[in-house]
Amino acid sequence: MSDAAAIGSAEQPTLFYQPQVTADGGRFVGLEALLRARRPDGSVTGPQDMLAAIATPEEADALDWRILRQACSDARRWPDLSVAVNIGARQFQHPDFSARMIALIAEVGVAPTQIELELLEGTIIEDFGRASATMEALRAHGVRIALDDFGTGYSSLSYLQKLPLDKLKLDKSMVEGVGNLKAAAIVQAVTALSRALGLKVVAEGVETREQQRFLRISGCHYLQGYLFSPAVSVEAVDELLRQRWPRPEPG
Repeated sequence: MSDAAAIGSAEQPTLFYQPQVTADGGRFVGLEALLRARRPDGSVTGPQDMLAAIATPEEADALDWRILRQACSDARRWPDLSVAVNIGARQFQHPDFSARMIALIAEVGVAPTQIELELLEGTIIEDFGRASATMEALRAHGVRIALDDFGTGYSSLSYLQKLPLDKLKLDKSMVEGVGNLKAAAIVQAVTALSRALGLKVVAEGVETREQQRFLRISGCHYLQGYLFSPAVSVEAVDELLRQRWPRPEPG
């Protein structure tokens, strides 16, 4: 993919990063790459208008690979942190996705173990067999796989047993509901099962200290949300590392 490829918009794609921290909030462990649009005047907005301007599948593919390349390149700035990138069904189900992704990682020179690909349930449901094989190939190379937004789709617990996953991300909607007895019980049960299967658990959308305390007691490994930081620029991540959190221990 050429970085100069047209994507159908005067706005230019850029990546912001939202921190993931340990459940006690004391250690910075990773980042999720989130797409933003940079306007000609330098201001940054959400990507909705830019994405709406994409006219062809080829333009969408070019943007996807531009994002992946940028995330891999940025990850080299933070060798102790994982960097997570969302992958859509169209790209992930392509037969040569794993080979192309592994080649990109080698070309950029980032450690494969730093890269984490986040998949929505729908991405897997489209072709379970192919998705599983692609995941196995990527994990064999060191890339980590996370099931994203758990709790918004079919949320089949069988995925946790059958798929070669490293991490489960609880959707914000589940975190928001933890004040409700039934919702809290579901979060506790899913977290306990995930831990028993050797998966790391990340809770998204954490906004209050009460949510943090509950999720920590429930056994979530990592937390992500506005309580700790919004998505910020690369330079702001560097500043957070210097001023707010100590450098994480390797591994």
